[in-house]
Amino acid sequence: MLQYVIFASVFFASFIGMEFLARIMHKYLMHGFLWKLHEDHHKNEQKELEKNDLFGLIFAIIAIILIFKGLFSSNYVFLSIGLGMTGYGIAYFFIHDMIIHNRHLHLRSWGLRHEPFRTLILTHDVHHSEGKGNWGFLIAIKGIDKIPKNQEEKN
Repeated sequence: MLQYVIFASVFFASFIGMEFLARIMHKYLMHGFLWKLHEDHHKNEQKELEKNDLFGLIFAIIAIILIFKGLFSSNYVFLSIGLGMTGYGIAYFFIHDMIIHNRHLHLRSWGLRHEPFRTLILTHDVHHSEGKGNWGFLIAIKGIDKIPKNQEEKN
């Protein structure tokens, strides 16, 4: 029973840890020397496929390797990390791409009507308008992120 608690803890720690790893990568790599891969993500018109999607592909490959390593070596810590990364990737795809950036299923207008998605959208809009700060993708953190006080509807 304890091993399942450990594996679940590793899964959730990996999921949450990915947000903080993504924040660091977003600030120092994506807005640094990897800007050429990330810049299309900052254009006003979002496309179904962007160079920026390569970051998700890289993390997906790492997660797949960890999942297979965990399965074939019976090392369920690797499996739990890979599944946590995969869970984060799925959440990123739905929340960041579909709700915040209105890609694929175009759920931004729905997100603007529902908290906490509304706060995430408006907080991320600050990042895109200022080109700095608010480095997170799935969580707006008071005191770290610039969360707009003006909650007027934006599209």
